[in-house]
Amino acid sequence: MHIEHQKKKPIIHSSAWVDSNAVISGEVIVEEEVYISSGAVIIAERAPIHIKRGTIIMKNVVLKSSEGKTISHPLLIEEHTLIGPYAYLIGCTIERKCFLAAGAKVYNKAYVGEQCIIGINGVVHIDTHLKAKTRVPTQHMAFGNPAKIYPTDNPGKSSREIENLHLLDTLFQVKNKSKDLKYIAALEQYRYMLFNHKNDDILKNFTSNSTTKL
Repeated sequence: MHIEHQKKKPIIHSSAWVDSNAVISGEVIVEEEVYISSGAVIIAERAPIHIKRGTIIMKNVVLKSSEGKTISHPLLIEEHTLIGPYAYLIGCTIERKCFLAAGAKVYNKAYVGEQCIIGINGVVHIDTHLKAKTRVPTQHMAFGNPAKIYPTDNPGKSSREIENLHLLDTLFQVKNKSKDLKYIAALEQYRYMLFNHKNDDILKNFTSNSTTKL
């Protein structure tokens, strides 16, 4: 399914292969020889997504950019990167020839350098910077700039540092400091998504050959 969002349509190169049940919405550019497997969801929330040549997106991957009242986080995936099944990426930069294993997660403002490896269920946290050829082992978390790597079951000092990031402010622009911040964040997100997507259109008979060639 291909969706026009905020008057922006996906642009998919004619040589790219996109499974028929993948969802691609908004300002998404897919370059030549990209492979997007079944169940993938690629949603540009007003900020763009750019997937460069030769990248492989495997089953049930979620790729998102994000934009709100005060933030804008495009998503860039450079050439010949492999994104494993069930990975989740939002508003980050992935340099060329990286490998993200199944269940890997990379969050807003993160930067993953060239030829990095993120192991199964590995996490690269908000605003984290991984230098080239860094390896995040299976079920470990990278945090900070420069990044430090912690086991997710015993994050130690990183948990206190993460608490100081004010994540709800960063992700949802929540300024109300009442006790039930999670509820307020969810409500704000619901209102934003409802307004932001109410005029989306499903593009019928969409094929890569009918889009602008890169």
